[in-house]
Amino acid sequence: MSGVHAFHRPTSLSALRTLLAGLHAQGERYLLCAGATDLMPQLQRDLLRPRALVSLTGLAELAQIERLPEGGLRIGATVSLATIASDPRVRADWPALAAVAARVASAPIRQRASLGGNLLVDNRCSYYDQSPTNRSCHGPCFKAGGEVCHIVKSARRGQSPLCQARFVSDTAPVLLLLGARVHLLGTDGPRQLALAELYRDDGIERLALHAGEVLAAIEVPAGHWQIAYDKLAIRGTLDFPSLGIAVGLHEGDAGPDRYALAMTGIGVRPGHWSFALPADAAPGQLQAQAIAAAGAHAAVYDQDYFPRDYRKRMIEVFVRRLTRRIGAERWT
Repeated sequence: MSGVHAFHRPTSLSALRTLLAGLHAQGERYLLCAGATDLMPQLQRDLLRPRALVSLTGLAELAQIERLPEGGLRIGATVSLATIASDPRVRADWPALAAVAARVASAPIRQRASLGGNLLVDNRCSYYDQSPTNRSCHGPCFKAGGEVCHIVKSARRGQSPLCQARFVSDTAPVLLLLGARVHLLGTDGPRQLALAELYRDDGIERLALHAGEVLAAIEVPAGHWQIAYDKLAIRGTLDFPSLGIAVGLHEGDAGPDRYALAMTGIGVRPGHWSFALPADAAPGQLQAQAIAAAGAHAAVYDQDYFPRDYRKRMIEVFVRRLTRRIGAERWT
């Protein structure tokens, strides 16, 4: 925290745009924060060195949940995970989202942690997420400003992905299955992206955000999905997922018509696969395709509490378990 020299808390979107434009023009290193449940530990471990912090907690527009005319839901980026988990609209029509929000971290953390913060949470690697003293024992990696990757020894600058730090958002897999979009605000005006387009193939340059751009809201369309999520973690709720799987079955006008899978905890970005249900699909056929796709998504490295072979084997276990949980065996 010793490097932070300024704290800003704008109370209007116009003030936020003006502030960020000024900071960007000055070349000032700044970070945005809301609940700061992930940011503060990183500042304390000297993983981040901003000169200024910009709080989004003064922006009422980013702290609301509202129904959209077409039946979807718009969730402000600073809405807390606890609020989402308990909101009657979310629980009634998007129960999987309420359930996964309740699986993140601990109850006190969920009171402060925001949905936007969980979607933008920094990628993890055991060689990076340490104190400065511990990191000094093996030298800085690319993500810490060094010239080496401790899990891919042959990596060199200029290669992609440069960093293999893993993606760990719990809420992203469920929101990917729901077809969520993100609303962004920047100095050049508003922009929308499909959630999957927000993430890049690198553990350092991991987000497709323009300079001065802010995640303002997440839009969840109306739909008829049955989704189940589970994760592999040392502590069932407190820890980020070493592996997280969401499996969904979409109900069309004439019955189930789509089977989908999303994954977190392995790879530098989330994985997402969707399969139309053919009328003559053999039992287990789509499950096998989904398991194969997830297994090929990214290399699994020794950068976590669990051995990499175990994490990879657990992909199939979780997919089959969750498929049974939503009663989708007969369709897949």
